Amino acid sequence: MKEKYIKFILENVPKVLTQIDRDEDSPTFGCCDRNYWHLKIRDFSSAILQQSGLTLALIYSLDFEGNKYYQNDNFYKWAVGTLEFWKKIQLRDGSFNEYYPNEHGFPPTAFSLFSTAETYKILKLEDNNLIASMRKTARYLSKTIEEKAFNQEIASIAALYSYYTIAKEEWVLEGLNKKLDRIVSLQSEEGWFPEYGGADFGYLSVALDMLAEYYWQSKDDKVLEPLRKVPEFLSYFCHPDGTIGGEYGSRNTVYFLPNGLEVLSNLDNKSAIAIRNHIYKNIGQNNYFQNSIDDRYFSHYVLHSFLRALAKNNNSQIKNDISLPCEEKHRKYFRDSRLFTLKNDNYYAVVGLNKGGTIKVFDKQEEVFSDFGYRIIKSENKIATTNWLDENYKIKVDNNKLEISGQFNLIKGQVSSPLKHFILRCASLLFGNSIIGMLKNKLIFVDNNIDVNFKRTIELQEEVIIIEDIIKSERVIKELKSASNFSLRHVASGKFYKETDLMNNSGRVKVNNLKQLIVKQEFDIKDKQVIKSIDKISEV
Repeated sequence: MKEKYIKFILENVPKVLTQIDRDEDSPTFGCCDRNYWHLKIRDFSSAILQQSGLTLALIYSLDFEGNKYYQNDNFYKWAVGTLEFWKKIQLRDGSFNEYYPNEHGFPPTAFSLFSTAETYKILKLEDNNLIASMRKTARYLSKTIEEKAFNQEIASIAALYSYYTIAKEEWVLEGLNKKLDRIVSLQSEEGWFPEYGGADFGYLSVALDMLAEYYWQSKDDKVLEPLRKVPEFLSYFCHPDGTIGGEYGSRNTVYFLPNGLEVLSNLDNKSAIAIRNHIYKNIGQNNYFQNSIDDRYFSHYVLHSFLRALAKNNNSQIKNDISLPCEEKHRKYFRDSRLFTLKNDNYYAVVGLNKGGTIKVFDKQEEVFSDFGYRIIKSENKIATTNWLDENYKIKVDNNKLEISGQFNLIKGQVSSPLKHFILRCASLLFGNSIIGMLKNKLIFVDNNIDVNFKRTIELQEEVIIIEDIIKSERVIKELKSASNFSLRHVASGKFYKETDLMNNSGRVKVNNLKQLIVKQEFDIKDKQVIKSIDKISEV
């Protein structure tokens, strides 16, 4: 596995370096936001990208095969430059901006403090001014709670502890432990931490990374059991093709950070070892699922997670004596997350009952079928959909027969414009981070049911999967179509390209002017074909 990590890291280091202002005579030396310092298309620097400083420090300090950057003086200078620029863009209360000026955002504050403190320690710096800036940020984090995105809150715990190892100030532990007690109490019994209303797999890997890093440094036994639960849950969503997660998760993410798995592998956690060996086995291949992560997220937490995993890796743990659920016959319904997985002699399937019956089906090697429900096209920027995270959906699970019913959710597409940005800047100047909730409600937490009802029944037979959909409306539906795999929910780290984006959607339903529709489709796993019949249409 060490060789796999090294290959991925060395292939992607240049992407991160390009994002950093490396000219020591530049007024923005150390800035990691290329859109700001170079392209000039942003009028402030996104602080969350300053995490690249930790990537530089790790590459500088780790002596591994092929690392031509090891102990390179420029890397040291650039890494220090990222800390100085971080200090320069800090807001008065210790917080930072990510998406707009005066944002006082929680993610850039938590993640950048972690990377800053770790970089400071790796480079063995002694700088009272930097410590003062870190202290200001630590005080902000100790008093501020992120309620809905638990990966961010856990990142603040890791950040506070990393700062504590530098400053040894007891008030840091007091604030940290209050956060930790809350986080542990709110973990689902199934093993996941909530992400905007449900379980998500990319962000759960971030939560695992940060909580495991906290344990690695603190050896706090209080988090051992919460850590153990995470890979047990995750193991059910490793796909036969080496991917994990996706459209059935609450935030649709398809990437996965390795550091948390590596910490648990050192504790001989069999599930973590099995997941690690499975989802990183294809590194170096053209179709490896994390090749499409964008430059922003390589500069964010992706690459330094791989480097921290590399530093902890012990090749003696490559072999393990357990199989993943996608390799062994099982049937599992996760009641809290409303996710269902099944493996029989012919296929492995995942159903997101929480997302209107989103389904993905795999044979022994690849994804062969998926269905993401329906969309109603109301206008150019208004779309109603069934594959929305909606706690009001009624769900019934009877052995291998699944039933989901509810109403379509209407989503309004948001398009940037000069006027909108002007209004946002004025609002941020007047109200600061109090507008974050409003923005999330418009882009993420949309709860706008319309009077179009649907009922989906999925029957998972041994060789055939039968899906029956009934859609009813009192009013005429002008255009109904099968939904694509692109979620309408805004997720910054979503919509990375996947090989399955190429799957053929021909033959999917598209009808006009109707009030009722009944569609029955049968997917034959052996022939890998869909037999679809529209049993009834009530048109106008």
